Amino acid sequence: MRKLFSSFATFVALAVGLAGVALVLYAWRLPPFATTTEVTNDAYVRGQVTIIAPQLAGYIAAVDVQDYEEVAQGQVIAQIDDRIFQQKLAQARATLASQRASLENAAQQRRAAEARVSVASAAAMEARCWATDPRADAWVWAELDRAAWAECRLASACSSRWR
Repeated sequence: MRKLFSSFATFVALAVGLAGVALVLYAWRLPPFATTTEVTNDAYVRGQVTIIAPQLAGYIAAVDVQDYEEVAQGQVIAQIDDRIFQQKLAQARATLASQRASLENAAQQRRAAEARVSVASAAAMEARCWATDPRADAWVWAELDRAAWAECRLASACSSRWR
């Protein structure tokens, strides 16, 4: 064993090996070089790490605080780009307008159908009236003839049918 450490080259190799191991431990922050205090260029940071998370996901448009600035609860520290949300809002408003137009169209169709039902009901009532009173037909045609005759006399353009 004494012969092993008797040469100078052995001591140099041993010193280089220990320096290499120390360099690896230092580079990887392993013991004895590990520390619980993080060091920056101009300050020591101890302490409280606060994890922050946005309520909405998106790209950051602006950061409203500077490095090492103290912030209060509820203070805005960053703004998320809202263009995507504005587009979604515009799309939702357009969909709402389309649905309202469809609703109004359906209401108009309903009113038209109710009018057709009223016309059909009136036609049915008229048919029952004609069927029960044969004089009604003659009376209506007589009234029509008198009204048409008066119009023709005023217009001076009567046809032979109305004379």
